[in-house]
Amino acid sequence: MRNIQTSKEIDNRKVQRVPTELKTLVKVKESDDVMWKEVTKVTTVSRNGAGFYLTRECMVGRLVTLVMPLPDELRAYAHNEDLYPVMGLVQYCNASTVDKKTVYHVGVAFVGKQIPASYKADPEQSYRICAMTKDGLWEITEAGTAFQSRKDPRFCVPIEVTVSLLKNKKKAVSKETNITHNISASGVSVNCSLDANVGDTVKFASKEHNFYALALVRNRHEREDKPPTLHLEFVDAKFPVEKILFAHENTVLDEVAEPEYALA
Repeated sequence: MRNIQTSKEIDNRKVQRVPTELKTLVKVKESDDVMWKEVTKVTTVSRNGAGFYLTRECMVGRLVTLVMPLPDELRAYAHNEDLYPVMGLVQYCNASTVDKKTVYHVGVAFVGKQIPASYKADPEQSYRICAMTKDGLWEITEAGTAFQSRKDPRFCVPIEVTVSLLKNKKKAVSKETNITHNISASGVSVNCSLDANVGDTVKFASKEHNFYALALVRNRHEREDKPPTLHLEFVDAKFPVEKILFAHENTVLDEVAEPEYALA
């Protein structure tokens, strides 16, 4: 995993929320012969990703194209262009009802403007996040199989956290501060040398995200010459993953005409 930025470095790139109204053109290619597009309002946006509603479902793990007049301070490139073209990896697609009609709340992680060769060969190829670049975009790699529905998507980001081993599920007997491998709303994988075994209860804390929760040790992976990896499941709270993917909420834009703007 290369070019991973620390949570502190990522936080230093944050900018103020932009009080504008944003819309984006979303293009979804389902196969070599099937492609559809839709202009929709953006509900959340940052340098890393965006959230919006569509009238059709998107497959999690697939790439889609967005073209929008994104504010310059949220761009990783194309600073002198009117429109910002970017590929987005679908992280979730949840059905909901608005005005008695089914719509889909979609969240995508921005991966840049370069179209992977594997996507050109097969638009149905699935991908997963593997790292973050120095520009604040997500790196992806091909997934061996199509996305299998998981309760919560995982984010491979390094976050400094503290894990405390509890005695009788009440009193902390030892604690350690270390870095996460990945994290989701329901659990986390973290380096930790505490004497915690499967079934033990720990207290998990991320000061940066103001998140504190009890967690169960679901697995312990021993590694040579390195601290073990603990796989934890939160039991009384949900981690606010939107703070990772969407640093700037309620950013919205003027109606944008459908452009003829191809990605590189």
